[in-house]
Amino acid sequence: MRLRRALQFGLLMTLFWLPSPSAQAHAELVASSPAVGSHIGVLPSQVSVTFDGNLLTIGGSKTNVLVVRDPQGTQIDAQNSRVSGATLTVDVNPATVTGEFSVSWRVVSGDGHPEEGSYRFTVGGLQSAISPAPSALATPSPAPAKSSVTAPNFWSRYGSRLLLLVAGVLAVGIWIRFERARRKLE
Repeated sequence: MRLRRALQFGLLMTLFWLPSPSAQAHAELVASSPAVGSHIGVLPSQVSVTFDGNLLTIGGSKTNVLVVRDPQGTQIDAQNSRVSGATLTVDVNPATVTGEFSVSWRVVSGDGHPEEGSYRFTVGGLQSAISPAPSALATPSPAPAKSSVTAPNFWSRYGSRLLLLVAGVLAVGIWIRFERARRKLE
């Protein structure tokens, strides 16, 4: 009977420790313009990133920021990041240079958690003539070797909870084993 109650208690604790999808609704990149890792002919007048949920804005403060840098690392955006639902957009100053540009963001998802990430795209070069237009759906992985999108993965989100779950299961297992040994001695 004690074993059954211990297992029921362990199952109940497991259900409480597992994350619910709504509570873990961190912003994840779903689209970008220009696309992640793309090769385009001309630098656009705007750069935008779209996430899987609405972004949180707090009054007039800069809670969501999008930064564009040229190949030399100089910030070339107009520093006027603006949010429209799940999309963050910034105007880009015209640049005459070609090469690999970087886009980085810091956003606050609808659940209040800050998220950061970045990706790269290339302006000019031989591949600009054969590359597609900016896509409606950018997939953070797989990206070209030089391009990377830093977004939270499974282990960074759920790793600590899984570790607690495993520790709890081990603790219940050890407790059950000691109870059985104690009963045999009685």
